[in-house]
Amino acid sequence: MSWRDILGVNPSTRTPHAHNSQNTQKPTEAGNCADSADSAYRDSGQESSQLLESLADTCKGLDITVSEVRDALSDDDVADWRNGELTPETLRALARALVDRRLMDHGQPPLGYDQHANCRQCGPIWLWTTGTFDACPWCWNRIGERPIPRPGAVRCSDCAHYRRIDHPHLGHCAVGQPEAPAGLWDNDRRHCAHWLPWSG
Repeated sequence: MSWRDILGVNPSTRTPHAHNSQNTQKPTEAGNCADSADSAYRDSGQESSQLLESLADTCKGLDITVSEVRDALSDDDVADWRNGELTPETLRALARALVDRRLMDHGQPPLGYDQHANCRQCGPIWLWTTGTFDACPWCWNRIGERPIPRPGAVRCSDCAHYRRIDHPHLGHCAVGQPEAPAGLWDNDRRHCAHWLPWSG
């Protein structure tokens, strides 16, 4: 997944601004192949060092390492950085998005996700704004069967994982969430990070 996918950016049609003038293409000079290969190796090492320095600035004050951000960059992303399309500001936004995604993968709302919202596919969620949405950032958790923290208690009877037994109010959780020996009372409200809206 590229930085454009993570940040939801469409490919740019404008001319990039080169932020590293030393990375602009230089005309090939005459010389033997060994000299050219040695020069390319030095340029590659210098460029790699400059990228790591840029990433070190990017990660300052964030709970993420340079290597984690570097590992998230594809070859195309590095090419975008080289030609100036992946600016320091965009790198910073990418690093913040990676920190947020890591928190969300562990079922924790990122900083700023403090509003009650509703996703038609995930149900009640924490988000940076209120409202009802067709999809949300928590959909990745739903698809990956990871927990989604809820802003309030939910009812088992409204959950896609609730399996009613031969009793008017009792059932069991299909994903193995804690329950009493007899099962779960359908209308009891509880906090459950694995609750998903029932669409039947």
